[in-house]
Amino acid sequence: MLINDLRDKKILIWGMGSEGRAVKEYLEKHRISSKIRTYNDDEGAETFAGLLKSGIDVIIRSPGVSIYKPEFARAKESGIKVTSSSDLFLSEMRANHPQTKVIGISGSKGKSTSVSMLYHMMKALGCKVALGGNIGRPLVELLDADYDYVVGEFSSYQASDLSVSPQAVMFTNLFSVHTDWHGGHDNYCRDKIHLAANQLPGEICVANANNAQLKEYCRNLPNISYYGLPDGFHARGRELYYKNEVLLNINELNISGNHNMDNLAGVVTVMDRLGLDWRKGLEALKTFEPLPHRLQKVATVNGILFVNDSISTAPEAAIGGMQSFDEPMAIISGGIENHQDYTQYANFIANNAKVKVAVTLFQCGPQIAAAIRNAVRRPDFKLIEAEDLESGVRAAYEELQKVGGKLVLFSPTAPSFGYYKNFIERGEHFISIVKSLSK
Repeated sequence: MLINDLRDKKILIWGMGSEGRAVKEYLEKHRISSKIRTYNDDEGAETFAGLLKSGIDVIIRSPGVSIYKPEFARAKESGIKVTSSSDLFLSEMRANHPQTKVIGISGSKGKSTSVSMLYHMMKALGCKVALGGNIGRPLVELLDADYDYVVGEFSSYQASDLSVSPQAVMFTNLFSVHTDWHGGHDNYCRDKIHLAANQLPGEICVANANNAQLKEYCRNLPNISYYGLPDGFHARGRELYYKNEVLLNINELNISGNHNMDNLAGVVTVMDRLGLDWRKGLEALKTFEPLPHRLQKVATVNGILFVNDSISTAPEAAIGGMQSFDEPMAIISGGIENHQDYTQYANFIANNAKVKVAVTLFQCGPQIAAAIRNAVRRPDFKLIEAEDLESGVRAAYEELQKVGGKLVLFSPTAPSFGYYKNFIERGEHFISIVKSLSK
């Protein structure tokens, strides 16, 4: 659906977060319609039903509003069209900004860092490029300017019902997250991959060959190819390769996490397919500063480094975090129950003597603790079930001092809604606790 298709229509914007507000402001600024209503879930079903009876023509869905809500089915049965701000943006770019290529990056983990690295390198090359989507500015705000490229982070929420795809797509991985919104893990995976489902022949779609679940769901995409293979860009431990040529060691960058070399292999693959000078881009990446709450080195207190990985909402992310460091460590994990399987996570701890302490927290803490207790038999290992984050951080710190440990990694493995507003607030709380230790 194009913006002009909304002209003079009765529009309901469902969800007034940043994207909902941005699309409302855009439509009002361009005088598309004077008949715009808004609705948030906390206003109740009766309010929504009343709005539908007022003759709504189009519902613009915000990302947080699940496409699986029964209200959408009823609205469509009544002849109401449903779209989203992401779909409006991509449709407009295809139709009215053909000179601009949209690069969409998605995945369960790593998408924010990947889009940020790509944006940094493209700016260094002199490209006229914008950054938006699930990171940075809402995409609809970019419609009034002319760019060579728009680098967009797309969540599964944004991708789930798109009728148009970006010209270039990169997928980092697929883990089990956000299952409630999607009504199950299979729907989540299909909705994530839907980002590339409407590409035109010959466009770019690359996915990480080292994630089996991702390969399974990507296999029928029209333009699919893979990075992370020996005949192209791939990571080996802390190094990035092109075929047999070593291009970069992570020690040359300001980022942590070996998994980010996997992400970088995908980013450079996209640059190569676009005909951009990726060698010059990699040199520029040496000035890139990592995003907060993603393996963020907070402080060193009495020889112990504290690392904030609050963005972690899956066990696989915590495993990747632990793999990124060689020091004797404590891992702090836990959040709301998110129907995760912690067997692999516990087995990783069991088979890695560098993990000296595990602290579990919050609603899924007992589940994580049970998995660890069942797997770990090392006499030098300590499991602590803490009441809250502050007591957990202090307990990890005290235990590491006893055994000569060097690192505390906060990698929650789950969301913490109900305890914190979002991963940012959670990470900031961790940082404030660490700072209090040094006083």
